[in-house]
Amino acid sequence: MNTITQSLPDLLSKPSEIGKEISITGKWTATKPNRYFGKSNDYKSMLSEWETIHQEAISHEGILSTEINPSIGQEAVLIHHIFQDTNSLIDYFKTIANNHIELLKEYAQPEIQLIRGMKISEEVRNQILSLGVEANFAEYLFGYVKNDYIQPDPKTAVQVTAKWTCKDEGDFNELKSWWQQVGTEAYDIEKGLIRFEVYQVIGEHALIIHETFDSSDELKYHLTKGTANKYKKEIDQIAFPENYFFRGPVSWLIRTYSKFMNLPATYTGRGNHFTIEGGTKSEGIIKNQNINTMKNQEVMVVYKWTAKEGKSEELKRIYKEVLNQMELNEPGAKHVECYFDNSSSTLVVMDLFADAGAVGFHLGTTAAGHFENLLEIANPGEFLFCGEVPEEMKQAALGMGLNATFAPNISGFRRS
Repeated sequence: MNTITQSLPDLLSKPSEIGKEISITGKWTATKPNRYFGKSNDYKSMLSEWETIHQEAISHEGILSTEINPSIGQEAVLIHHIFQDTNSLIDYFKTIANNHIELLKEYAQPEIQLIRGMKISEEVRNQILSLGVEANFAEYLFGYVKNDYIQPDPKTAVQVTAKWTCKDEGDFNELKSWWQQVGTEAYDIEKGLIRFEVYQVIGEHALIIHETFDSSDELKYHLTKGTANKYKKEIDQIAFPENYFFRGPVSWLIRTYSKFMNLPATYTGRGNHFTIEGGTKSEGIIKNQNINTMKNQEVMVVYKWTAKEGKSEELKRIYKEVLNQMELNEPGAKHVECYFDNSSSTLVVMDLFADAGAVGFHLGTTAAGHFENLLEIANPGEFLFCGEVPEEMKQAALGMGLNATFAPNISGFRRS
């Protein structure tokens, strides 16, 4: 069924190495969301239930990777699993998923489940659909993966999974041709687009596009100057995007820009996650198993916001929400304190994170979800990052417009 109408260049026709691995990306949304993000009981219950499922999935034989990612600015979660084969996928739905589905649906609803792999037989599709799973199935069509399938740094990489559907069935071959053109040109001009894969949705005139960018800056280039900017008008004439899922530290500037591109986007940082030793071919193998030198080195961030006239109480209210979300969603946030000087309407915040990865998760989720609202009611002061922060994360913080100082530890002591 996977056909193309013109010959593929060598870079797109090289056989994929993902083998029998199956990936599933799904979105669940709270049934009764609160106008204040992260506050509804349905959202809290949904997140708690998914964390339980995540812990059970880790021990499930055949699961290679699992992520539970709270979305930014929505009471939703984005789920991503990689299974070693279709048998593992089916067994997961029969056991773990089946044991939780009825309780989960009491306070949440699935929006879409995108399941992709090299081949997904009709028998497998029927078995999954018979379990009540609402899913789109897609088989590999063409693409490329750079760097010998080595996994990019998960602290900086951005994963993008999107579904494009034709407006008219006669446009399907044209849609495939346009995405072939995107991949062909991106290989040379977008060095940071390290994975580009196109999957054909079974039973629909639609494609699932999966891309991996090694940093948010590379995604920005793709959207503003690269192939997305060059070809989106042509693709928009014959198809429309049903979903765009972004996993990783996408800056708020890019999120704002994507609104002008009319992308139905869901953004998340990287939440609780697990990947088997050595990684996977679907998201990248892990060459070096040595522990990162910055792991388990605490990072303290001290900063202030000064409320604009008449906005002091609103500033306090927003930061109450921030603290609640950090406590609920950020296990790497170890200690958070807020102080307020009434004479100057200044809020002073001290955050202590377990490591740089926890800082990155905070910047990409809770902080990103509130940053634009904060700028409307308050002026940011200097942000002091005390501890080891990687260069990519420094650039992400500066990209948010923060007046930031980064200072590694040189001395000190701590009493018990």
